[in-house]
Amino acid sequence: MARPKTTLNTAGSIRLSAQVRDSQGHWVAAPSGVKAERWKARTRHRDSDGVLREVTRFASTKSRAESVLKAALVERSAPSRHTVIRPDMSLKDAATVWLEKVDRSDSKLSDSTRKQYRDAYRRYVDGSSIIGLTLRELNSVPVLESWLQETADSRGTGAAKTARSVVSSVIALAVRYRALPYNAMRDVRPAKASSAKTSQRDSTRALSRAERQQVLEVAEKHQSAIAADVTDIVYFLAGTGVRISEALGQLWEDVDLEAGTVMVRGTKTVHSQRLLSLPEWLLLRLKARATAQRPKGLVFASPGTRDRLKQRDRRNVARVFRQVLDDAGFPWATPHTFRRTVATLLDEAGLPIALAASQLGHADPAMTARVYLGRKGSTAAAGAVL
Repeated sequence: MARPKTTLNTAGSIRLSAQVRDSQGHWVAAPSGVKAERWKARTRHRDSDGVLREVTRFASTKSRAESVLKAALVERSAPSRHTVIRPDMSLKDAATVWLEKVDRSDSKLSDSTRKQYRDAYRRYVDGSSIIGLTLRELNSVPVLESWLQETADSRGTGAAKTARSVVSSVIALAVRYRALPYNAMRDVRPAKASSAKTSQRDSTRALSRAERQQVLEVAEKHQSAIAADVTDIVYFLAGTGVRISEALGQLWEDVDLEAGTVMVRGTKTVHSQRLLSLPEWLLLRLKARATAQRPKGLVFASPGTRDRLKQRDRRNVARVFRQVLDDAGFPWATPHTFRRTVATLLDEAGLPIALAASQLGHADPAMTARVYLGRKGSTAAAGAVL
């Protein structure tokens, strides 16, 4: 009667043998009575493709060799030239395979969608706390929920939603290749940013002149801002009130260092294109920047690249900006606060509201007055009058 086949993904009995080196340095079976220099543990495992393969491990002791072999059997996957995803593969390596498949996809994915997938992975997943985990370690509800909540609290609810989609797609590919039995992300509840953190932001306030100066002083010495070349961007927003997207798109050809002006080519309305006069302290900083680098292409081009027309990722800049504002003691502020600050300082100086609207690129001065003039925190002046 034929011996029944070994069940798929199981192994037979483990055989252990002692080994020593012979005179030529080859490992051979240890003669009776001779102390083993190492132990060999081996068995035959029937892989998921139905083929029996010998699995062997070595260790300095008998028990250790058996333990190492058993651990290898737990992580065993059938070797195949078609298998590109394995349970013991890191998320980083698996994501690389997934992105390659996205790029090669003959589906209806547009080029912009492919770029969005790649940017989302780079922005929210690569470099995160889970990037070094194996797929087997990653595919756990507690692990995924903890990471997504961490992402929501630090980057926002939208970021967590995008990150979830990327990682879920990588796991789904692993399931398709039978490297994982199921996609644990399906059982993970959506993560939302902490309401306490969100409530810190105040869209009605502006920085005082002294507070603005404090932010600039912190940015001047902030290691993350210096390393990411964000310090000058903080100064530019503080001295002009432009939108962060306008700053990142600013070209040197539109900066006149002799006249002390900058042409901002906004895209929202026809009024968003405007010629601004630079305060002296900002002009000096831009002159120093022009001296340190060739004034060509973007003023704040993406660091680490020779392409002077490659625009930075706005979210990366905003993240460092957030650190500067927090370290300066203004957790309620955002980069957009500088627009409100510029309008408020112009108003406090007695300049026409229409001038503030032109500075910010607004078509309607009434909107500037209604939305962008920071509410004063003290009522002492009103009390004195009354």
